[in-house]
This record gives sequence, C-alpha cells and structure tokens, in this order.
Amino acid sequence: MKVLLKISWRNIWRNPRRSLVMILALAIGLWAGIFVSALMFGMLGQRFKTSIEQHVSHLQIHHPEFLKDYNARYTIQEWEVLQQEFLSDPQITAFSGRTKVNGMLATATLTRGITIIGIDPEREALTTRLGENIIEGSYFNDSGRNAILIGKKLADKTKLQERSRLVLTFQNVEGELVSASFRVAGIFETSNSMFDEMNAYVLKSELASYISGEVIINEIALLSTDARDANALRDRYQKLFPELSIRTWAEISPELSFLQEMGQTMLVIILVIILFALAFGLVNTMLMSVFERVPELGMLMAVGMNRKKVFGMIMFETAFLTFLGAAGGMLMGFLTNLVFGKHGIDLAAVGGDSMHEFGYPSLIYPTLEPSFFAMLTVLVVVTAFLTSIYPALKALRLKPAEAVRKE
Repeated sequence: MKVLLKISWRNIWRNPRRSLVMILALAIGLWAGIFVSALMFGMLGQRFKTSIEQHVSHLQIHHPEFLKDYNARYTIQEWEVLQQEFLSDPQITAFSGRTKVNGMLATATLTRGITIIGIDPEREALTTRLGENIIEGSYFNDSGRNAILIGKKLADKTKLQERSRLVLTFQNVEGELVSASFRVAGIFETSNSMFDEMNAYVLKSELASYISGEVIINEIALLSTDARDANALRDRYQKLFPELSIRTWAEISPELSFLQEMGQTMLVIILVIILFALAFGLVNTMLMSVFERVPELGMLMAVGMNRKKVFGMIMFETAFLTFLGAAGGMLMGFLTNLVFGKHGIDLAAVGGDSMHEFGYPSLIYPTLEPSFFAMLTVLVVVTAFLTSIYPALKALRLKPAEAVRKE
C-alpha cells in the first residue's frame, strides 16, 4: 500500500502544470461555493434574527377574535396572571404586553392608514430592542404628553421630523371614533422598511385614556431562550390558557419558516452543482493522464502489476488531486468567512434600500455552521471516489500486449 501511494503521488507531479491547474480550479470552485453559501446563510440568519427580535418574537398571544378584525375591545383578560407566569418561567427571557388599534395618521399634507401600538417602553425595549433602533430624537425620554415614535420610511413620506405634530384617529372600545394630537418624540429604523412605514408606537397608558379609560392588552409578545422551544412553549401555555390564541413565529410569519427550509435545500444544491462541475474537470484530467501513459500502464501489467493495484493507483491519484484542491478551498473559505464574519459586508451602496424593503439588513455577516464543513468533506470524498471510477476502468480495459506497442 505504501508503495502504491508513493507511486500515485509521484504520478500526479509528472505533469505539474496540469495538476496545479486542476488543484487550483478545485480550490477556487470550493472557495466560491463556501463563500456564497456563507453569504446566503448570513443573510437568512440575520433576516430571521432581526425579524424575531424586532417584529415577530418567538410567541404571540391574542384574544381569538382580535385576530379577525383588530378591534380593541377584544382584550386579554388574563394579563395579570400571565405576567406572573412569565416572570417565573426560566424559558422566557422577555415579554411585552401591547395595546393595538388600527387608525389613520393625518398631517398637513397627507393622510394614511397605520397601526398604533401602545407599549410599556421598558418591556418593549427588552423584547424588540426598539430603543436601540432610534435614529433621531429619543425613546420616550422627557418627551412630554402624547409622544409618538414613527418609522423612518413613514417620516420620509409624510415629511415629519422630531417635534412635528400629527393627528391620530381610531376607534375606542365602544366603536366610537376618537382623534388626538401627538408629537413626534423619535424616529426609528428597523431592518424592514415596510414595517417602519405601517406602524407607530405610543405609550399604552396614554393610549388607554382615549380607548377605554384603563390600560388594556390586545397582544403579548414573548422571547424564549431558544427558537426551537417555541412549539413546546406554545403547547404548555395553550393548555394553561385554552381560551387564548397562542401562535409561534412560524405560524405568525410562515415565510420565515420557508426561508429556513429553503436555505438548507439551496445549500445542498449549490454544493452539488459545484462538485458536479469540478467532477468533469477531474475525469478529464485523469483520462488524459491514463491515455498519456498507455504504454507505461501496459508495461506495468505485463510485468505483474495486477488490475486491482492499477485500479487503486488511479483512484489514489484522483484522491490526491481532489483532497489537495479541497483542502485549499476549505482553508480559503474558512479564512474568508473568518474575516468577513467579523467585519461584515456592507451592501448599502448596491441595493441596501431594496434589501430593507424585504426585511434584510444591508450589513451582512457571512456565517456557516461546523456541520457544513463536515457535510462538504463527505461530498468531496464521494466526488473523489466517483470521478476515479471511469478513468480507472479505462486503464483496466487495456490489453498489456497492445498497450506496450502504442506510442
């Protein structure tokens, strides 16, 4: 075996230029596949993370009727009991009870529909990090009565600035229209500009004075320690409070679940395509090597090298080329992801606004799980084995007496 390995290693360097080109092609191809996969996973991972942290949360709780028409009279009566449950549950890291109504926002130049969300600033900051997304003004800090936070996209369309006044019109719990004047305390910007355009935040204690006279809760958002525990957490609370509607992030935002599944599928497809293309290059290289050495292979078989060893020699040569290229490609891919995973890739100049429309941040941090490299190693081994079969079979079909006479 050692002799066979030594011969195979020397054979691939008999034509160093061709071998180096093949190794370089393998390395660059795998590096490109790793980098594209890391970029895709980074985008999808950040899309999931920002959607959960800024908008969806892991669980949401509502009165079942509230989900049909967003009427403020459908409240969560069990709010006080639920609070105590959440505070004592180690699986829940943050929660926020909200008052939500649909209404109209009016300025001197524009009127448009909007969702008005009444919040407790401290609880909301822990649940959605809303305070960290303020880009202008303040997060309900000394902002006076009837303060409101609006999204940057909405501010741009309505020409509103900090301290600007606007009028909100909405229904109270009795179904009567109520109008109130609010002053812009701050402007926030999340990774989803569509969300920013359609939602505004006020203090739920102030919103209560117009809706019902007392604070009411229409929606509860929960963050758990792990997104994978969302289903179990939902089932547990659904048994405790069967009269409420409790939904996981996958039920609230099915596209997030779809993106997670699509990412895994796309990863496999990308790698298979790259390895499939590289396999053709390997087959071509090894066939050229076999045809160039027809007399030599015939001589080896004539002097006693059995077909099993010839087959093994071709397989080892293919394996050496494949593993050298794969090692180089994986090393380059790992180092590239290490650098960009720390500093990120800023795509703001080439479509950052468009990305925000669909909820993607413009600063992407490529990332890959360790299991990716394990899967890639398996695929490389399989590719090396499969691509070596045809050239090896070609060598085995040679007849020693005829092969020796060929020039």
